[in-house]
Amino acid sequence: MAVFTSQGQVGGPCRYMPATRRQNHQCRKEIGLSDTIREARRLATTHCEDQFRYDRWNCSIEIRGKRNIFKKLYKETAFVHALTAAAMTHSIARACAEGRMTKCSCGPRKQNRPDQSFQWGGCNDNLKHGKRVTRSFLDLRGGDSDEVTEILRHDSEVGIEALSTLMKDKCKCHGVSGSCSMKTCWKKLSDFNATATLLRQKYNQAVRKAPNTRTIRRDVPISRAKKPKQRRKKQSQYTTLYYLETSPTYCSVTKDRQCLHPDNCANLCCGRGHVTRVFKQIEKCRCRFNNGRCCQLICDYCQRYEDRYFCK
Repeated sequence: MAVFTSQGQVGGPCRYMPATRRQNHQCRKEIGLSDTIREARRLATTHCEDQFRYDRWNCSIEIRGKRNIFKKLYKETAFVHALTAAAMTHSIARACAEGRMTKCSCGPRKQNRPDQSFQWGGCNDNLKHGKRVTRSFLDLRGGDSDEVTEILRHDSEVGIEALSTLMKDKCKCHGVSGSCSMKTCWKKLSDFNATATLLRQKYNQAVRKAPNTRTIRRDVPISRAKKPKQRRKKQSQYTTLYYLETSPTYCSVTKDRQCLHPDNCANLCCGRGHVTRVFKQIEKCRCRFNNGRCCQLICDYCQRYEDRYFCK
């Protein structure tokens, strides 16, 4: 909650968020971590608002009055924890590779093999260090805890796992006259929008758990029968978001919100109706080269009218 909602400087080693003693110690020990946390917050909030800009819940923390999404474990609470953990891991991994943190650098590099058509090189995003610092900072390392804490730790791990699955190879060609006689590749995280989109899909498929269920169900079935050992890729158990409470309607926070189109207004405005406002846009049009020659471009200016829809 502190990482997602903090704004401005609040003092202390972590600077941009009210932190625990353990977190302040970590910010003091890892130079550059506080600025990386601020970047993680920017990533989490902007991408959350982008994913839900035409939904009733648009990443607002408040529900009504003093109630907010962190008071109970709603589906939205699960999404915010997953997105925040993913944003922290992403920001730290990138900061390491870019030299903005003092206790890490490029990520570990794979060994080259003779049969490869490329060579591993460059500077990998340090996903390993990003995961380690995030798990420590957000206290995801387990231990005795209540049901809500256990589920929130799981949801945070879902965010980290979603980020990890989108790690990709980025390559650069070397050779005479643009020929790709030699290729160098390194590991790079995808744009964070891809992670936010994947977590939005997981939000849509989130599973409500019955209260007082102490254990998190694994998504990988476990057979009791003994089978011959086979080498196969280990599947992750962190693929599904879990929550405990049915979400409120969020109708109290949709007044004056902009809709995508009238059909979207029917849901977003909770039956209160909408108003249509006409906006005049001035934009360039009929562009052409001056006297038909390159390379001076001249344009006319045209008026365009656009309907926009807002909840009552």
